[in-house]
Amino acid sequence: MGCGITLTDQEYWWIVGLHDGGVFLHGISRKTGRSRTSVRKAIKTEWGPASDSGVNDMRAGRQLILTEREVRLLICTVAAGNQFTVELKTSLGLNASMGTIQRCVDHLVYTKMDRTLALTAAHKVARMKWAEIHILNPDGPVGLRSTGETCADHRSRICNGKMA
Repeated sequence: MGCGITLTDQEYWWIVGLHDGGVFLHGISRKTGRSRTSVRKAIKTEWGPASDSGVNDMRAGRQLILTEREVRLLICTVAAGNQFTVELKTSLGLNASMGTIQRCVDHLVYTKMDRTLALTAAHKVARMKWAEIHILNPDGPVGLRSTGETCADHRSRICNGKMA
């Protein structure tokens, strides 16, 4: 297939101006009398290829019900406390169904935080030494050993200020 007549500068800038004004590709091709392919090429040379920034690009396929921001907020709220799906939906004001919310939260794994520190071999040796010292000397440090008598025995021997 051959090529048609090339665009003049006036047509080129007319196409670019219409595109900047928000006219769709099909409408521009009808107004200028040029094919959609030539209009698309003119717009592409002026604006360059479509970027991956996602700011102006529409995503192909079905539109997401929950935005990324809503999903992050949902996960943070679920991680903070115990709430049912209905409570999450009403508290966050989500338009999604309960099934959608459950699917978003379903991959989370609930674990209890382990707040104990792992003991090294040196820690264990030190603890065992401490335990052995206190098992062999249950009365306390040296010098505070008791003789085995109780306070009642001691009082019964002292009567009227005299030792019995």
